[in-house]
Amino acid sequence: MPLRFNSCPHCDQRIVFKIEKDDIDTSQYPAPVYVIHKIDSCGKLSTFYVDSLLRVSYTELEKKPGGIKILEAK
Repeated sequence: MPLRFNSCPHCDQRIVFKIEKDDIDTSQYPAPVYVIHKIDSCGKLSTFYVDSLLRVSYTELEKKPGGIKILEAK
């Protein structure tokens, strides 16, 4: 269960989320996964794209098609 540290593309605060291979569609890379920043001042959903080692490649501000799970970030 790797922890990933990144920044929220909406509020630019540091976020942490846990990701597993089961959280993504392994038939495509970079694979989209939805991350919701669960704090009162943000609370927005974005799409993070990860490679086969579950490292974040890039992010999109909105929910893009192809993700299979929503992960919570703190």
